[in-house]
Amino acid sequence: MNENETTKMKTKWNEVIRKTYEKSRKLGVPSIDLEDGYVLFSLAYLTALNLRKLNAIDAGAGVGFSTIWIAKALEDSEVDGKIYAIEEDSRRFDGLRELVLNYKFQDKVIPIEGNALELIEGIKEEINFIFIDIDKHLYLDLFKLVKDKIQVGGLVLAHNVNHRWGTIEEFIEEASKDGWKTTIAPTPEGISISFKVS
Repeated sequence: MNENETTKMKTKWNEVIRKTYEKSRKLGVPSIDLEDGYVLFSLAYLTALNLRKLNAIDAGAGVGFSTIWIAKALEDSEVDGKIYAIEEDSRRFDGLRELVLNYKFQDKVIPIEGNALELIEGIKEEINFIFIDIDKHLYLDLFKLVKDKIQVGGLVLAHNVNHRWGTIEEFIEEASKDGWKTTIAPTPEGISISFKVS
């Protein structure tokens, strides 16, 4: 890729990120901050390079602001993979689907409308990256559902863990034992990073 192509690609991503962030705010959709986005992108990118693929789930994708950071990691790493972006709210899902169509992300992102806990069972392939940003009382249930689906060396990230609402405390505890190591990135809302060791 020459310098001109690199600049065009950077401009494209800057535009996607800005417009999706603005859309989230306009619709009043709670979304991750830019700082959280950098963490999400960096860890998805490293996971992709380390495991030579990136099969990801974005549980609670909203209009896609978290999804695009994972999509950028997938594109930049140049590995095979896909992102299952799950959103239950129909209005937010419409925005997510529009994002995928407008920016031609169909080869990377599969938007799925519905409840993440119910839909994850239908994803049969091995997953190596999950971002959780659903109702906080469901964090523990979702982790229990996916922990055996995750490839060794894969990651589960969760948003808003500084607040310890719902089952966040129990989730952190569960994601810190039995072959898992967990730490928390000190962003304003907090992102937990759980690495599957064995």
